[in-house]
Amino acid sequence: MTRSRPEEVEFSADRTGDVVARMQTLAVSGSGWINLRPVVDPEDEPEPPGLFAIFGGSPHKVPLATWMPGRAREEAGPPDTTVGLQHAAGPRVARRLAEAGLPLPDGWKVTQDHPRRGLVAKVPPGDEAAVLAWMLRACRTVTAVPLTERWRVSVHTRLA
Repeated sequence: MTRSRPEEVEFSADRTGDVVARMQTLAVSGSGWINLRPVVDPEDEPEPPGLFAIFGGSPHKVPLATWMPGRAREEAGPPDTTVGLQHAAGPRVARRLAEAGLPLPDGWKVTQDHPRRGLVAKVPPGDEAAVLAWMLRACRTVTAVPLTERWRVSVHTRLA
């Protein structure tokens, strides 16, 4: 299976309908994912990681969130939908988010919470609008740079 070139969509947090519709389409087909990141003013863009960044903290000063719907499987049980968050907020970000008033919603299960590789959680399928809202708030909470009110998603689709 190959994938198409991602479709880039820019939006504001108060106008997410188009992104939610794309998520719902991907959820039905189970054939793609989205990457979400805030749009940062060029003067606030962090410096690229240096040569020795592999020995230090996370290079993700601007957070990146990923949502991937589960793909139908032959074995029993619903497919696993996942949400990921790459960040520079340090270890145990799930706990930090909860302390900041943004706990993982009921039914979400953390499968990874690592300072360099990020947070990954399995989420129940459906309610893409609520998942997107959580992703937006999580990115705002863990960012290391000032954010604008604009966001960008890359919509990736797999081709048969």
